[in-house]
Amino acid sequence: MTERKSIAAKVSYRESGSPDLADIQALEASVYTETTAGLSEALIAGPSGTLSCVADLDGKVIGHILLTPVTGPERALALAPHVILASWRDMQIGTELVRYALDLARQRGWSSVFVFGQPDYYGRFGFRSNTADGAKVDCQGPRFLALELRKGALATWSGPLDFPERFRDLFAHINRH
Repeated sequence: MTERKSIAAKVSYRESGSPDLADIQALEASVYTETTAGLSEALIAGPSGTLSCVADLDGKVIGHILLTPVTGPERALALAPHVILASWRDMQIGTELVRYALDLARQRGWSSVFVFGQPDYYGRFGFRSNTADGAKVDCQGPRFLALELRKGALATWSGPLDFPERFRDLFAHINRH
């Protein structure tokens, strides 16, 4: 485990820029299906306030995460996609990339983050299913999770959570399978 953590420590975690877009697209195409591929490109070009971060090792993008504004609770984001190049998984790089992105979101004044994902993985960052219970969404269930970046941000909120259109296409695909 020490060796894996030392590799993660050698990686640079930063916001992505225009020169990274081709690497992000190639990374997603190597991991995701046609339905999911291209999600980042569409969302990076979309809502203002989108946070796109990469894990960079010696000038090569080996991971990417995206946090996109959603309509519902004040200052809320959706996390997806989150991808690490297969040969670099299980080395804590994905974990460090999530931490970097969540810290950046806190610094920028965001209040909460929603994700549809594995509770065991995202739980280590504080995401909980019951924190997302107030959201009225088609993908509600044990894998729909939320994290308060600001204490109490979701405590009294309930209502519809509206994702950008590209997310809705992805949720429709998930619900069919």
